[in-house]
Amino acid sequence: MTKFSKLLAASAVLAASLSAPIAAHAEKTLRAGIWLPEQLVWAVPTRMFVDHVNETGKGVLQINLTGPEAIPATEQANALRTGLLDMATLPPGLYKQQVPLGNAQDISDMSVQEQKESGAYEYMRELTQEQLGAYMLASYGDGINFHIYVNKDITSLDDLKGLRLRSSPIYNAFFAALGMSTTSTPAPEVYTALERGVVQGLGWPYWGVQDLGWDEFLTTRVDPGFYNVAINILINNDTWAGLSDEERKILEDSVTWLEAELPAFNEEQNAKNLAAQDAAGIKSFDAGPDLPVMAADIYWEEMAKIDAEGTAKLRDLFQK
Repeated sequence: MTKFSKLLAASAVLAASLSAPIAAHAEKTLRAGIWLPEQLVWAVPTRMFVDHVNETGKGVLQINLTGPEAIPATEQANALRTGLLDMATLPPGLYKQQVPLGNAQDISDMSVQEQKESGAYEYMRELTQEQLGAYMLASYGDGINFHIYVNKDITSLDDLKGLRLRSSPIYNAFFAALGMSTTSTPAPEVYTALERGVVQGLGWPYWGVQDLGWDEFLTTRVDPGFYNVAINILINNDTWAGLSDEERKILEDSVTWLEAELPAFNEEQNAKNLAAQDAAGIKSFDAGPDLPVMAADIYWEEMAKIDAEGTAKLRDLFQK
């Protein structure tokens, strides 16, 4: 081949490469965890969010969601902090070690929307970014309370004294004030604990006592409920910072979509869970309006033992 022919061939290769379409960016997949099995009701809003991201983000951004069978619930906060997980859905109690005052969300008497309007939500978002290394994308569960469920009929709160309940740290002090002892039985073991009489009841939200068959043993729900369910969809700070504008928009638009869907979802679940409890023969005992006030006051005091100044600021922000 002559020198001129080689030049023509090289020019043709260069022209072809310049005219070829630019390859699209590879679709990004985020690794996400959730602290409880997906078949339970509290996982449903996260699955709704993930499905919406995966539908609207085709070719750009996807989320691969796994439950505690992949990473145990108690290890997911640290996995999120270190970047082993890009995202995680967790209640604040599961990252209390990293964010000691995060339970202010649980004992707030404000909706998430009210928290956003008051500046409380942004303050907690910044605190969580600093201490956990994760950005709060979305929250759900507000408006749904916790309840005391027991396996006996009661006519007064005095009837609760001496009972042993499955509990969690956020309501241990409250239960103790009512004269009950507590145990931290893992959720999958509660059925057996109720069956064998190891516990005579439990603290749990309004939704889901039937999901694991606990309603077979429970006869009374103490009303009104106390505290406020808080579940956060979080994303690792570095992952969030590394997203393109297009990828961020997919997540933010999906948060907006989820927030619009939640009121109808909550209403449906309230009706469904009340019907399920009625069908199981679980009766309501009305303890009066002071019960939730007592519960909140006790836990604010517990938080003040950790950080009095920080708790005072959060109480101003998160209480009406």
